[in-house]
Amino acid sequence: MSRLDERLSRIERRLDEIHALLSQLLKLYSEAPEPSTEEAPAPSLAPPAEVVEAIAEVVELEDPLDIQYDLTLHWAEQGRITDLSHFDLSGRNLRGVDLKDARLEQANLSRADLTGARLQRANLSGADLSRARLDRADLSRATLTQADLTFAFLTYAKLEGASLRYALLTRANLVGANLSGADLGGAQLNRANLMRANLKDAQVHRRQLASASALDGATMPDGRLYDGDPEPYKV
Repeated sequence: MSRLDERLSRIERRLDEIHALLSQLLKLYSEAPEPSTEEAPAPSLAPPAEVVEAIAEVVELEDPLDIQYDLTLHWAEQGRITDLSHFDLSGRNLRGVDLKDARLEQANLSRADLTGARLQRANLSGADLSRARLDRADLSRATLTQADLTFAFLTYAKLEGASLRYALLTRANLVGANLSGADLGGAQLNRANLMRANLKDAQVHRRQLASASALDGATMPDGRLYDGDPEPYKV
């Protein structure tokens, strides 16, 4: 059982305890005698102290999304064991986080700040990285198959040998990114900015490059500098 499962299980157990205490409280109220008009009113039944404490505790329980964020932040120091797939980390600050070899399949990282993050060999297949900040992040040999990187910031990111097959890179900012040896088969590069990017030995078709918004200063798959014509290079 992962740390996340353990913490969620603890929350569920505490909620069951609170439910039992509240049931007892309702029973006490239902069995209380009705105050007569001739007698002094019966003293009010205050909730048992354990009920009050339990309710206060559940109010302070961690949000499951906060638990996911904490597990991700401390993933490396906790043994690199937890599977982070399907985690919702949208908008989170993950600058410089160590996620080498992590499993983040179909995770939601939209608008997350992953500037300088270490994601070597991470599995981000199908992940949502739209509008995420990945400037200078290390994604070398990472798997980003079918990942959504629409409007993502990948300036000077390391993507050597990465798999970006069928990834969405529409309007992504890849200025100065190192894509040498990357597999871009079927990737959408519509309006992507590839200025000064290194595409040496990358697997990418000329039609894909022709759809990019800028290639000035880029190193093409055949090793030459872009000269305004994406046509004559080896595939």
